[in-house]
Amino acid sequence: MGYKNNFLVSLPNISGGSFNNSVVYIADHDGDGAKGWIVNKQLEDKVAEKLRIGMKLHFKVPIYYGGPIDISSAYVIHSNDFSLPGTIELNHKLSMTRDKAIINIMNMGQFPEYWRIIVGCSSWGPGQLEAELYGSITKGVGHWTTLPYTNKLMWGTMPEEQWDTGIRLSAENMTSAVLNF
Repeated sequence: MGYKNNFLVSLPNISGGSFNNSVVYIADHDGDGAKGWIVNKQLEDKVAEKLRIGMKLHFKVPIYYGGPIDISSAYVIHSNDFSLPGTIELNHKLSMTRDKAIINIMNMGQFPEYWRIIVGCSSWGPGQLEAELYGSITKGVGHWTTLPYTNKLMWGTMPEEQWDTGIRLSAENMTSAVLNF
């Protein structure tokens, strides 16, 4: 089963590191592995300010930590009401742009309806995500639960509440699946 266009919600047994209390949007998942971004972790103000200066971003906005891979790269995850030639549509409601032009356009006051600047990404090699989900490399203990992508969780939930909301929604889904079995 592929997890593209789903959220991974870390379970409480991930007690440290990058993925503790994380909600990860999975943009790609196939036989070569998986890639996505942590979407709920804001960087500290001092770090974000230095990044804004480096990006030549002329306004104060939170910057998010997307994961431990490719931390020298920035991504703008945004609603599909905005597009540049290099924009990649991730699903029918969500896109990603890495073109520096998006920062210049934002500096001129033009924005997608929803957007988030994310530094770094998360990735898993072939079979690694499945092993973490099903516990085959962690003594039978899975580290993640999954949820289908929704704009409500992505944009309609405050980042500091996304993990709690994701855990609650996952529990509701599991309970419904058991009771409807």
